Amino acid sequence: MIWSFNDGRSEERERNCRVAGHKAKGDILDRCEQIGADRLVTLTYRENLTDSAQVLKDWKEITRRLRKVQHAFQYVAIMENQKRGAIHFHIAVQGRKNYELLRFIWQRVLGKNELGQQMGQVNVRDPHRFGFGKNGIHKLAAYIAKYCTKAMDCREIDQKRFFSSRGISKPEIVQWRLHSDDMLGAVNAAVAVALLR
Repeated sequence: MIWSFNDGRSEERERNCRVAGHKAKGDILDRCEQIGADRLVTLTYRENLTDSAQVLKDWKEITRRLRKVQHAFQYVAIMENQKRGAIHFHIAVQGRKNYELLRFIWQRVLGKNELGQQMGQVNVRDPHRFGFGKNGIHKLAAYIAKYCTKAMDCREIDQKRFFSSRGISKPEIVQWRLHSDDMLGAVNAAVAVALLR
């Protein structure tokens, strides 16, 4: 006979992971809105790189180099596994950036293989074709935020769920206390407050 003992720690860990994922998702939505993100940049590897420690080292290096040359480069990024298992980055940015510079830095970080081929690529999605565009900040943020709540092979449980540039201000939160005896009164008061803003 095999006895199993569950002291509740694994259930608690799963619950904490879900809560952290939902909080991270909200943070991504807020930060994308704050920077006005309207374009999606993807950094990929030529090889089937699945070593998250190496990927994080590469990420740290590209952000270090970017800060040296483009101080105002604001982004919100996540790591994701491709179907083949390779890790890549989705990065939300605002407006047209110097993508040639970004590609140059990414390829310098990764180098070339023995055949002289670049080991990395940078792809930029047209915001209008992809459905983001000028008013699509929420769509773009939701697209990358969905990975925060998923269990990912590329991320350990205690690792960051997303990365963002320094200096992104947090949105101002205004709270209103509404006093009403019924639901309809509360809704009417909320609409009146919204119209004042």
